[in-house]
Amino acid sequence: MTRRLVASTVMTESNGGDLAITNKQGYVGRYQAGAGWLSDAGYVDKHKLDAAMKHDGFDPEKVRGAEWKWASSGGMSRFLQDSHNWKDGLSLDKYKASGDLQDKAFKINSDKSYRQAIKDGVLHEDDKAETVAGFLKARHIAGYGGAKAAVTGGRAIRDANGTSNYDYLHDITRNRDGLNQYMTRDPKSLNQAPDDAKPTPARTHAAADGVIKHGERGQDVRALQEGLNKLGYRDAHGRALSADADFGDRTKEAVQAFQKAHGLKEDGIAGPKTLDALKQAERTPLLSSPAHPDHGMFKGAVEGLEKLGPQAFKNREDLERAAGTLTYEAKVSGLSKIDHVVPTANGTGLFAVQGALNDPGHLRVHANTAQAASQPIEQSTFQAKQDAPQLAQASQEPKPGKVIGT
Repeated sequence: MTRRLVASTVMTESNGGDLAITNKQGYVGRYQAGAGWLSDAGYVDKHKLDAAMKHDGFDPEKVRGAEWKWASSGGMSRFLQDSHNWKDGLSLDKYKASGDLQDKAFKINSDKSYRQAIKDGVLHEDDKAETVAGFLKARHIAGYGGAKAAVTGGRAIRDANGTSNYDYLHDITRNRDGLNQYMTRDPKSLNQAPDDAKPTPARTHAAADGVIKHGERGQDVRALQEGLNKLGYRDAHGRALSADADFGDRTKEAVQAFQKAHGLKEDGIAGPKTLDALKQAERTPLLSSPAHPDHGMFKGAVEGLEKLGPQAFKNREDLERAAGTLTYEAKVSGLSKIDHVVPTANGTGLFAVQGALNDPGHLRVHANTAQAASQPIEQSTFQAKQDAPQLAQASQEPKPGKVIGT
């Protein structure tokens, strides 16, 4: 997959890997390296780079898109042409003459980006090689923020040619660049088209029949993916969808999760009932919204969970999901507020408590921690709306000092 990543990147950046190619802004080589990228690789002195940019009026901390603007002014070309700004005896001419130097810089920076993405939870160690490679290509061209957005279903960011961060990701994850067929061939044949090359069959466009299903693509699929992401529904591995307008396996899994939460047929097809439920869910304030009547209870749960410390949950989203689950359990069990949250003795569960902890008359509900952290806030919101009125009609009073929810 390393060769696949390199081939795709250099095809986009330098017309197949010209070592000396330099654009008018001064970006150079098969990876179209800028001064900042070369600094990250350890080839250029970072302190001298920062000083030069500030001297020319392009302080990165004050000017948005500082390097590009500096490069467009001619500043980067002047900087790179001065061998005193390079480290370890390197120079612009030496860099342009060496494929090994350029490939090494690309590997150094790709490794750094991969480690950062793992740390941030953007990538996972069990991700497919194509996903990692696609992310790294998008990172190289669209920046870390653009690559992160493409992997996690964020906004599309397009360059001057109209190519988006999603396109760069899918060059590799979906063979958008058409290079897969060459990867088992002699690397020298990358410039030759195979005799049996055939066009990719067209995909069916979504919503032509009022139904959005697996294998379809288009703006209706993108809107579906964005809606599921907004409501907190994820794929089978708990990962946000990429809003790439392509209805694949992960989108189907998120649709099924929504259907399950709403008591719909779990077929993974976004038909009229599922789409109507999605529209209604998007219009309804979540427990996490100040506009929701039970937001005060949710806020109490959040504050209680925060007191358990940063090690209690993997991230903020999991904490808020758990707060939503506890709010649901408290609401349907007759509690009116959450004053405390306490872990169970074995650490696998949580108690939400109304009243003082030392008061034998306090009320409490219980939830499994892992399940609570995986349940979308929208699901808790919907279930509370459905279940609370039924329990109110039953007029069941909670008994003091006992666990009244599971």
